[in-house]
Amino acid sequence: MVQDVLPIVSVVPCKTYDPGVIRQAVDSALAPLGGLDRFVHPGMQVLLKPNLLVASDLEQAITTHPVVVEAVAELVQAAGATVLIGDSPGGSARSEPQVWRKSGMSAVAERTGARLVPFEELVWKRLGTDDYFISRPVVEADLVINLPKLKTHMLTLYSGAVKNLFGTIPGQRKRDIHFRCPGVEDFSRALVDVLELTPPGLTLLDGVLGQEGNGPGVRGTPHRYGCLAASTDPVALDAVITQAMGFRPGEVLHIREAGARGLGTSSVDEIDITDNGANGNPALNFGEVLLPSTHWYFHIPAWATAPLRRVARVRPQVAATACEGCGRCAEVCLCGAITPGQPPTLDLNRCIGCFCCAEICPQGAISLRSNLFARLLGTSRP
Repeated sequence: MVQDVLPIVSVVPCKTYDPGVIRQAVDSALAPLGGLDRFVHPGMQVLLKPNLLVASDLEQAITTHPVVVEAVAELVQAAGATVLIGDSPGGSARSEPQVWRKSGMSAVAERTGARLVPFEELVWKRLGTDDYFISRPVVEADLVINLPKLKTHMLTLYSGAVKNLFGTIPGQRKRDIHFRCPGVEDFSRALVDVLELTPPGLTLLDGVLGQEGNGPGVRGTPHRYGCLAASTDPVALDAVITQAMGFRPGEVLHIREAGARGLGTSSVDEIDITDNGANGNPALNFGEVLLPSTHWYFHIPAWATAPLRRVARVRPQVAATACEGCGRCAEVCLCGAITPGQPPTLDLNRCIGCFCCAEICPQGAISLRSNLFARLLGTSRP
């Protein structure tokens, strides 16, 4: 009986965004997978999909670093293919030019000749009874190379390879999914739906400088993970990285769901991990990682009923002194729970707990609060 080949997750140490070091690390990460030439051929149209959540300083580790994107773009072009760079940032469409500029993608496009593509035109897809609207450049590309940023996430706990694909859904359509899937369980299933509809041919994770704590936005804390990771299986890549961060197997729900649906391998024991660390210091040695404060929610005892779990959900709160009254939180709120102001007014009875407001706030003025029930259970974290 022939044994199935295990998926490969290649992890290499990379401590700096020096272009020469990044280029060498990208080559090293891709080598166990057969190198980029295995995936890219002359005449192809290749879409690079970084994480471009918001316009932010690179030191905040919110977006995929432009040096990583540029290194991959140059390799793709050297293989004779055309390069597109695209994503759908959070917030309103008018913020997109600023996101391109501050993330460094405009400069990458100027230096390499790659084309920046806004995710405006849509292709309708149906999965089961649910409708999804995917950006046309994603559907029409010959190859999608997924370039996520390694971050924690207040709602899904972790943002990596699978979560980054949510950006293939443009603007308002992302809000529709949040509204349809308000809880983390439903939203995790939606993320896996998007993976099924838009499977990337290759994933390269930027983990040189990522986030810990209450990511994935301004309230996240930069953490030097010091690595790049590559795989053809985004689920396997996420499983390996989350275990190294300190999450328990199955704790990140969208990874567990994707594995259960056969869209990738979620069991680390069934993955061929190539950890190219040096001098006995493996690339997956991340040190102590501060997990999101919402991590406590997944430790609510099994006896807690669904109504009690709903009561225990965290809700946003605004630090009035930090708020500058920009109104972006109200723009992104899909259920109309936020009235603009300085500070804005929050109607917590309408809030569905998607945390989009906290993600998008440029001042990090919105945080999460747990309630008395969570504290009585002893499951809340600072």
